[in-house]
This record gives sequence, structure tokens and C-alpha cells, in this order.
Amino acid sequence: MEVQELYDDIPGLGNAVLIAMFCPGCGMKAHHEIPLESKGIRKVEFRVSDRKALNARVIRSPSGRILVPELGLELTPGPRSLGFVTNVEGVLERFLEVAEQLAGLEEGPKKEKAEQTVRRIRSAIEGSLPFTLVIEDEQGNSAIIPQEGNGVG
Repeated sequence: MEVQELYDDIPGLGNAVLIAMFCPGCGMKAHHEIPLESKGIRKVEFRVSDRKALNARVIRSPSGRILVPELGLELTPGPRSLGFVTNVEGVLERFLEVAEQLAGLEEGPKKEKAEQTVRRIRSAIEGSLPFTLVIEDEQGNSAIIPQEGNGVG
């Protein structure tokens, strides 16, 4: 396993260590961002009303909880949670993967609900369903950094 560490001051996250791991034998890759400071409780809300806003950078620390109220989606950190950096679309893709798995496993009304959630997430990814991305972080190390022309509320 090859491991690389980089200590950096990351906008929106602060001082952190970035860890990249790669196994040349099997090809497995993993990336982790570990904040090195706490900024206090923070709640960030970002309104997504068009496809361009899906490009906003999302930094979720290990203590960050992500919600998309309009879609009934929630990602709650557990004791072994890891942080990640992606964009709004990447967050939706993570939720979509789980919803698709549930739709394939469930039966009856639960399957119908999971399939409806899949359709709604896809609509949001296509930019045809406005929504709000919310991050609540008790350590204050999560952020949403919009592209130029989009704002954080």
C-alpha cells in the first residue's frame, strides 16, 4: 500500500491532512481529509436551482451531516465516518447509488418509494428539480464553495 500525506490549509476546511492511499496490487484507491482544528458548530445551506450550481464544491468533514430536505435525504456521520471533497452532483450521485440498491432489494410499497426517490434524485442531477443542500457540522469544518455567480445562503 502506497500512502501519501499532505498537510495544507484548505479553503472552507482549514488546516487538514490529506491522505491518499493506493494499492498497486489490486488497484484500490482511498482518499481522506482529516481536519486538524475545530471551528465550532456550523450550518451551511446552498440552494440549487440550475445545473450550474451542481458544480459547487462540497467539503464534508467526518462530523458533517448532509441533508436534502426536498428529497428526504440524509447522510449522518457515524463513529468511523470519513470526510470527503466532491461537488453537489457528487453528493447526489452517492445518494443515488444507495437508492438504486434499495430499489433493487425491496418489494411492494418500499420498492415503489425507493424507485420514486431514484427518479427524484435523477431529476435533481439533471437540474430540473430545485433543492437545498444543507450541511450541519458540530466541528465547523464542512463547507460548500460555489462556483462564480452562485451564492451560499
